[in-house]
Amino acid sequence: MDILFKREQHQKNFGGATFRLWAKAEFTDDELALVDRYGFRSALILDADDTDLRRIAGGIGIAAAIAAFIALVIVFRDTFLLFDYLIAMGLSLLIGIGAGYWWFNEKRERLFMDDLLFGRRFKCRSVIDLAKKEAEIENVCGVLRQVLETAKHWDGVETIPIPVLPHNEAKEVVLGIR
Repeated sequence: MDILFKREQHQKNFGGATFRLWAKAEFTDDELALVDRYGFRSALILDADDTDLRRIAGGIGIAAAIAAFIALVIVFRDTFLLFDYLIAMGLSLLIGIGAGYWWFNEKRERLFMDDLLFGRRFKCRSVIDLAKKEAEIENVCGVLRQVLETAKHWDGVETIPIPVLPHNEAKEVVLGIR
């Protein structure tokens, strides 16, 4: 498995810069076969609390739906019948759902296997955020690589010996100090 990173920098209109990172994991044929065999394609790789993000996306969706409905009514006000208002409401609802989903998908921190398979773009506010995101993706891919390696041997039985630790080390392990 290899990770492909593409970095971009764009200047903002009023100074400052926006950084974009595009990341994609390139899998070997054997790794892709394991991904398909065990149904990893839709797996959640990195979880995040997106509650506030969902709330904001819902607000953006509602605002977009209202704006679309008003725009449709203003543009076609002379030719609208009752049925046309229902169509405009339905179309506005679709536009609102699409806008909310698009915004949520652009801002979400959750990482799915499909994001790694097909690539995903991340917006970062600073170079430090960009470096943190790269490190996070590298760590996740490292864990994923080990899971795929382990998946090669999921058939069968494995015995793993657990050594007896000296008293002080065992105490640290039990207390969670280590």
